[in-house]
Order: sequence, then C-alpha cells, then structure tokens
Amino acid sequence: MKMHHYLRQWGINVSKGTTFLRNTIQQMIRYTYATMRNKASNKVAKASGGCCTVQQAQVTWCVLGTHAFHAVLTRKPHMYPQLIKWLNFELARPRHRRLKKQFRGIVKEGLNTLTVLAF
Repeated sequence: MKMHHYLRQWGINVSKGTTFLRNTIQQMIRYTYATMRNKASNKVAKASGGCCTVQQAQVTWCVLGTHAFHAVLTRKPHMYPQLIKWLNFELARPRHRRLKKQFRGIVKEGLNTLTVLAF
C-alpha cells in the first residue's frame, strides 16, 4: 500500500515503468529474505537460540513476496494491469503449488486483515 501511495505521489507512469516496478518488487523480496537471515544470524539471536529456517522460495512466494504484492495491487487493477498479469504468471508456476498448499492458512489470515484496510 505504501508503494501505491509513493507511485501516486511521485507521478510515475506505471504503464511505462512496468519493468522498473517489476525489478523493484523482486529486489524488495530478496532484501526481505536477506534481512531475515541477517537478523537470525547476529550475535544476540544466536545467544538466544534464534534461527531462520525459512527458505528463499518460501519468502519469494509467501511472506512479503509475490503473493503479498499480488493481493495489494489487485485492489487497484485498473492502475496495475501489466504488473498484475506478471504476478499472476509468477503465482501460477508449477514450482509454487506446494507452497500454495503449505501456506494456505497464513495467506487466508493475511487476506482477512487486508480486507479491513482501505486505500
């Protein structure tokens, strides 16, 4: 939702900048995964017995990844048709079927929270 707000404030033409936005989304997902791994491997986390057992594929699909961007951007389908088409393609890939089943409950809970938010 912040991304939508920023794009509107900056006046970015979404239809012309689809490749830029797609690359930005992918970088944000990779950054999220790297941050999670870093936080779990620092001195305090290790002393407390913390660990990160999340795989990169899980983050890419579920946590703050493709599915999350899809859920938010589909709220404004007239503004992001090309991005939504790309996100649909990514979510439909066969390698994501197992993750879709595995995280069904988390996704459902997250979508319930999203319906309360309006933007």
